[in-house]
Amino acid sequence: MGPKLETCTELLRPLRAMLGLKQFAMQRGQFTADHVPYAAAGLLTELVLRGECRASDLAHHRIVDASVVSRQVGQLEQAGLITRRHDPADRRVVLLRATPDGERAVAELERRKAEWIRDALAHWDDAKVRELAGLLGEAMDDIRRYTIKDGGCVAGPVTKEGTR
Repeated sequence: MGPKLETCTELLRPLRAMLGLKQFAMQRGQFTADHVPYAAAGLLTELVLRGECRASDLAHHRIVDASVVSRQVGQLEQAGLITRRHDPADRRVVLLRATPDGERAVAELERRKAEWIRDALAHWDDAKVRELAGLLGEAMDDIRRYTIKDGGCVAGPVTKEGTR
């Protein structure tokens, strides 16, 4: 049966607040590095975590248009944070990989974010943070699966009755 609509509406408030706080912290420079383009930091992080892959795979996973990824790839390449190479198995395919500088930049950004969360949740115990991480991870996996269908096409709108 799933959760009630009202319960999911309650969930939206803290999710919006969390995203807003992240945006605020990024704008204040808490999650930036001097040589990482602000808008492309998330893409660089994704590339470091996923490893070498195609730009189209990054776009699909991040649920953004390929043109967004293309622009950010250009910024990251110009900053020396990623490289491109042709796939030896199919020369038409270009693979992206983070450079050592890109990997170091992401490690620094991730450290700053983890410190920020640690300081903000200083009164929480480790088990509670692990539980939250697990629940959010499960929720995001389910939401991603629900949102991305048929090779990357976003599912159609849901009506008031919850049907397509």
